Amino acid sequence: MKSSSLLLVVVLFALGILASWVVEGSEKGAVKVGACPSRRPAKCLVYEKPQCKSDWQCPGTQKCCPDYCGIKCLNPVAVSKPVNKKSGKCPVVDAHCLMLNPPNLCETDSQCERNYKCCPGMCGKACVLPLSA
Repeated sequence: MKSSSLLLVVVLFALGILASWVVEGSEKGAVKVGACPSRRPAKCLVYEKPQCKSDWQCPGTQKCCPDYCGIKCLNPVAVSKPVNKKSGKCPVVDAHCLMLNPPNLCETDSQCERNYKCCPGMCGKACVLPLSA
């Protein structure tokens, strides 16, 4: 075999390995820019089957986010610079879900309506009523 043919085989082999790493990385919790839009907690009679497990299963710039009754691909909201923190303390959460890198419904208090705060929850951050300070 000529050296140029051997070089071509080695390059194609290396590209194959790199391509598999890129695909694996997209499944291991990598996230797209922006934050999931905040949703008020809702009681659902039937939860819908999840549309996605990671941001990379969503088209374009959409993110894999919790919605009212399931997990869907949604348009992200810009993460604003943290404005002043809202008063009150976040409730203590004793349990945590088994999902790796759970999606956050918010990133800062400024993304939450009224006096709700962005607090760590059982599965990612969410807007919740704070405890009095």
